[in-house]
Amino acid sequence: MEDCLVYFFTGFLDSGKTSFILSWLSDGSFRDKKVLIILTEEGEVEFPPVEGAPCKSLNIVTCETDDVNKDYTYSLEEKYHPDVVLIEWNGSVSPSAFFDEVDVPERWALAAAITIVDASTYGDYYRNMQTLFADYYRFCDNVIFNRVDPNVNNIPKLRGSVKSLNPAMNLSFFGLDGNMIDIGEYLPYDLDTDPCVIAPDDFGLFYTDALDNVKRYNGKRITVTGQAVLMREHRKEAFVLQRKAYTCCAADIGMISLLCLFKVRSGFPENKWLQVTGRIGFFQDNTQGTPVAIPCLQVENYRLTDMPDNEVIYFS
Repeated sequence: MEDCLVYFFTGFLDSGKTSFILSWLSDGSFRDKKVLIILTEEGEVEFPPVEGAPCKSLNIVTCETDDVNKDYTYSLEEKYHPDVVLIEWNGSVSPSAFFDEVDVPERWALAAAITIVDASTYGDYYRNMQTLFADYYRFCDNVIFNRVDPNVNNIPKLRGSVKSLNPAMNLSFFGLDGNMIDIGEYLPYDLDTDPCVIAPDDFGLFYTDALDNVKRYNGKRITVTGQAVLMREHRKEAFVLQRKAYTCCAADIGMISLLCLFKVRSGFPENKWLQVTGRIGFFQDNTQGTPVAIPCLQVENYRLTDMPDNEVIYFS
């Protein structure tokens, strides 16, 4: 029996939860699916009639968060047998009331838990309700900042307020025009400093942004932290600065490695944690069929350092 994918949305009233769900429906994401929407609050935006919805079938049920329990979810499963469940959770109620307390049918599999945040009101809400936001970020794996004005909202600070509570969180930022904002243009480090110090938790963001933006990084001096590992085939000419990384989820940990060009001599602190300073360059990798520019580092100096608080890094 195929899994029913569950998407859980939370956030304060009028943050944009319904609009985001509508955008998913309208773009045909669930064209061939039987979709069930569970609403536990009513905002200003209304769903259109279920007839003619851009999916195989659409059913919408309205209830209170207190109504959502094992009996209720099992009754919905029996009545609708959905392929996809979209839950719009009342943002004034902690997600723990769902994730810690509600049993759902066995085939209901959580695909994503998403917090929608209105950036225009975030500062006031966050200052007064940090405990609730901590629950949002503890139980969810994606945060979408909506209605972001880069001239008003400090995007690195928005990112930091989330990452300080959950470093694993994936973040997206959408502007006032509804288009996604490239976080690379609002980095939590300043590439114009010399050297630019990359915080240990920002290694993933640095590496992926460098892959996409050769001109932005080529020739820049940076300081970055990782575990030094020697390569058998190039152990005299280079080492790699290595970090464990969540590549898509907690169950999928891979390794990313920054090639560091350096004349390795005896006594090199292999497998130790190093803070390395050098100048970024790129080499071409043809192993995937399409040439890819891979960042590397021409090492100027290094020093021993402690293992970061978060041994595993993230890409957002």
